[in-house]
Amino acid sequence: MVVSTQALNAIPKDIMTKLWTAKATRVSLKQIYTIGRHVVGSNNKGALVIPAQFLADELPIRYTNVVQMLNSAQELPHQALSHTPTFRKVTQRYLEDIHALTRMPRPDTTAREEQFTEVLRSLQRRHRNNILSLGQSFKELYAINHVTPNDLDEVKTQRFFDKVYGLSLGTNLLIGEHIALHDEGRNLVQKISPISVAEKAVTDARGVCAAHYAREAPSVQIIAQDSTVTTTYVSEHLHRILFEVLKNSLRATMEFHREGPAPPLKLIVVQGGEDVSIKVSDQGGGIPESRTKRIWSYVTGKDTQDIVDPASAISGDSKVSEDVKDYLELPLCGFGHGLPVARLIARYFGGELSLVSMEGFGTDAYLALYRDDTCPENYPEMISETPLTLDHLAASSANTPRLPTDLDLSLEGEVGVLGHSAGAGVLTS
Repeated sequence: MVVSTQALNAIPKDIMTKLWTAKATRVSLKQIYTIGRHVVGSNNKGALVIPAQFLADELPIRYTNVVQMLNSAQELPHQALSHTPTFRKVTQRYLEDIHALTRMPRPDTTAREEQFTEVLRSLQRRHRNNILSLGQSFKELYAINHVTPNDLDEVKTQRFFDKVYGLSLGTNLLIGEHIALHDEGRNLVQKISPISVAEKAVTDARGVCAAHYAREAPSVQIIAQDSTVTTTYVSEHLHRILFEVLKNSLRATMEFHREGPAPPLKLIVVQGGEDVSIKVSDQGGGIPESRTKRIWSYVTGKDTQDIVDPASAISGDSKVSEDVKDYLELPLCGFGHGLPVARLIARYFGGELSLVSMEGFGTDAYLALYRDDTCPENYPEMISETPLTLDHLAASSANTPRLPTDLDLSLEGEVGVLGHSAGAGVLTS
């Protein structure tokens, strides 16, 4: 793995050594919700200082975990991937983010929390670019090295994307929660109504399919034994899961019933003792048993699901919510990864997403949301054997000029020189 000497040398070696061996703090929905409610209830921006200090300590560890993964030969689907120009830029940007976070003054006052939140906004934008860039790096791998998807190690590819998206999901939730509390006085983790979220996901999925096929999408009948069911969850996460499931079910139904009216889908919501369960049933012809496992594959998912390219289906007059437009721009849904990522999201806080298909008739998708909100996040395990070898990492680019002392964290130049405190707030011991 080739890591820029510029970005690497910008981080003091003692700080990087601590970060390399540190463990991420796994949080639960209950912890995020409780802190958020405290901040909202206090009606005081000063209450954001403690959560900001936690993020100041936690984010460098999580970004270092990403660098560890990108630096590990065991984690990459193909060894040539690490030599593509865009992949190397992504690694450098993560190092730049670590550098910027560890140089900031500790956010121990409301003024410093304001400054820290501005940095979080920039990190959120950079995260979007990093995820998009990883997709570009695979295109470069195919074009420059004449590699095809069949040349990738399927087990490593599955593990690679599970970890990339897993690291992204948890970190982005923590950043988004803080920004939502700061800007809107609301928390992302809430007591939500799954039925209300399902209604919105139905509207959005039907809108995308109608725009793509230029005809009305099948209706979706929502059935619930108890219309007042609630659970602690992230509404955006549930919406994304249901949107992906519904999009695929609607697509299959419209393809299978090209002549005449398509039968409606059924979405059933049930509250159990341990789970809130949601079933989506379609009559879209089902999936052959030989192709069922490939539905969850990042390598071969494109030819078995996500036939509808949702991003291309969005037009200026499409009746699709801004939330959907926002995450349809990301490769979480744009590389044929919709259902694998939906399952990963479901599993992140102890839930599950599964499919049961009857070829020739249709498919049932089962989503279980674990109601125990003390369940910690399913943060990816890092390979412990990956050592920190700064000299080795930098060896192949030793003649590269060092980074300027002050890094511009923002890709657009919106965040300039950051305060210097020689790693204040990082793993104090």
